[in-house]
Amino acid sequence: MVDHVGHRLSLHGKNVVVVGASAGIGKQAAIDMVEMGGEVVFAGRNAAKLEESLFQAGGGYAVIADIAEPDDCERLIAEAVNHLGGRIDLLLTVVGVSRLGLVRDASPELWKECLLTNVMGPALVTRAAIPHLTPGAFVGYFSSESVGMPYPGLVPYGSSKAALEEMIRGVRAEHPEFRVSCLRVGATSDTDFARDFDPDLAAQLTPKWIERGNIPNNFMSAVGLGRAIARICALATEFAEVDFQDLVLRGTGGPYYGGSEALMAQLESSVADTHRRDP
Repeated sequence: MVDHVGHRLSLHGKNVVVVGASAGIGKQAAIDMVEMGGEVVFAGRNAAKLEESLFQAGGGYAVIADIAEPDDCERLIAEAVNHLGGRIDLLLTVVGVSRLGLVRDASPELWKECLLTNVMGPALVTRAAIPHLTPGAFVGYFSSESVGMPYPGLVPYGSSKAALEEMIRGVRAEHPEFRVSCLRVGATSDTDFARDFDPDLAAQLTPKWIERGNIPNNFMSAVGLGRAIARICALATEFAEVDFQDLVLRGTGGPYYGGSEALMAQLESSVADTHRRDP
């Protein structure tokens, strides 16, 4: 794979684990990493989706695991390391559970689901991976631009991502031998993010998101963002002396301040497409 200035991006000889590689951004990133020559482990919960991802990539190795389950975190890394010959050069965690719910209504189950998947899961995957990470390994975690700029109705999700970011800073402090990166991502279409949103509550909250400047003029695409992430990871592995600590990836054009009708139509279309792909 060659970038726009003729530089050849390569992951040849690199062992890669992508957690959340069965769909959306993580899937595309993992596919591109295979194309760049990496030995890539695709990890996710859905066996059929993982099989499809490997087929599209023309390579890779699948591990079925749910990182909300502590035992799966250990097993995921154990299976990956066994396949990769004992070492990991690049670990990318692209996971996130999001549910709409106002603080006054959010149940303990909603809070627990967000915290288990968005914080505890990445932390336990990291714990299992640390003995197998090579010196200078690149470890990237997907966070959200909602940290510090909360979306009404997504406070449990944003709070879990804020906790994730503190965990990232802690891992960085304890393990300076690795390059630990927070990849803070903005609104992206064609993902599972809004799959289980209550449409009535979403319609109620969308004008508030627009008023607060939460919504960008242009959404990123899952494919485009996945490809960008794969290239960032390839550059990070090549330039081992550069620490890619904190990156923000957001759609172009600044905040959106138009009407909510077009945004609601886009949201409903994205949710419908997601349900068609994964009934």
